[in-house]
Amino acid sequence: MNSVLPFVAIAIALAALALSSPPDPKPAKVSPLPILLALLAVAGGYYWRTNYENLLPAALAFAVGVVGAMVASYAEGIRSANGAAAAGFAACLSGFALWVDKSYMGEVQMGVVGGLALGAWGSARSKAFSLPLATALFGAVFAAGDFMGAKALSTEPSSHWGTMAGLAVGIAGLVALLPARAEKRTDGSLPFLPGWLAVVLLLAFGYVVGARYLESTAVWMIFDGSVIAAAVLHWVIRPDGKDDTLAFLVATVIWIGIATLAFSYEKGFGMTVAAIGAVATLLLLGNSRALLSVGPLLGLVFYRVLRETFPDATRALDIGQHYAVIGLAFGIVLALLPVDWLAKRRGTGFASTMGRLVWALILSVAPAALAVVLGAKGMVGLVAGLGFAALVDGLRNGSSLVTLVLATALAAMTTISYGWLDNLLDMTRESKQVAFYWIGGVGVVLAVVLSLFSKTDPTPEIESQ
Repeated sequence: MNSVLPFVAIAIALAALALSSPPDPKPAKVSPLPILLALLAVAGGYYWRTNYENLLPAALAFAVGVVGAMVASYAEGIRSANGAAAAGFAACLSGFALWVDKSYMGEVQMGVVGGLALGAWGSARSKAFSLPLATALFGAVFAAGDFMGAKALSTEPSSHWGTMAGLAVGIAGLVALLPARAEKRTDGSLPFLPGWLAVVLLLAFGYVVGARYLESTAVWMIFDGSVIAAAVLHWVIRPDGKDDTLAFLVATVIWIGIATLAFSYEKGFGMTVAAIGAVATLLLLGNSRALLSVGPLLGLVFYRVLRETFPDATRALDIGQHYAVIGLAFGIVLALLPVDWLAKRRGTGFASTMGRLVWALILSVAPAALAVVLGAKGMVGLVAGLGFAALVDGLRNGSSLVTLVLATALAAMTTISYGWLDNLLDMTRESKQVAFYWIGGVGVVLAVVLSLFSKTDPTPEIESQ
């Protein structure tokens, strides 16, 4: 059955694009940055393939994810973005990841998530909702659903439950697009009645893929409960950022509470199911700002992914130790820095592409650098803190998916690289001090290079990135 899923998913994506209207105005050409990222990933994976186990499959998966983001960006230049198309593209990629050997399937799944996220950031349009960003976010939760399902239940349906849920989300969005065609919206949102139709269909499909397909009442209840919560918060948190800040904070607390309840039923898999329901509902409805409140839940999901992959790593997390606290702080800030930098120093053409490339390189090597300086505690703290970057962005009235997507990219790359960095996690204090000087020097050089490809914009708008 796994061999059929990607083809069903891509059919859903194409049908959803066919039902959407042409973009207005026509978007700019696709950036060449994703091509550079894919080439660098493949070259690096091949060169160091004998030094690190399963590096080459992960690098190839990263490149596939980047190409997937490029395809989504190209499609957005032809038809307007919508959540159903994004779900279809993402389910296609997560379905392809199920074709590989199980011995390195986890590395491939996280590689696809990282490549899709960085590729989407490199080719995203200048608006809050874009097809590459939505596809990257869907891809992160669908891949996490497949990974956590296989770990939690060890059954054939559970190993591809995330992709199956993606197909259900795509179909729900596709059906809702039929009555929404008359309004010809280009911002990714659904009108009132089609939006509620999408919510009702998600509730119905949640029962089908949870209680019937997976034969788990708990999964069905978690998914549908998350959908209902997201639908309510959609009407509370306004996409334009003019809502009450307290309402946004309350929404974040609600998602953390739902994560706790889901964990009590199905552990980490339950938290992933809740994240899929939340992301699916809010992306189909087109409320990017409300999605930022889900950031801490996504951070917890990828913390559980890291824990399932490397159980010994998470035992090192002790919030009373300063390395863990520093890692949390880095997690909150690291996903915000590229967004603010590119918003305030916006180049054009070649300069913009090279500036984003330098940032992509910085984000790619950040987990290794933090492993050297902060050790295992810092890396686990980083993953736990990444989800709160979106919370901070939401509190300052942000509504772009960029911060959330970059956070998932960093979480995926930290998880996939943890096993390759064992020799760097237990360095002596003297060795860490020497390494810190080298890392600081390289950081200064990258900052200088980045400034050469940047141009200050006197009227920056964070949402434009």
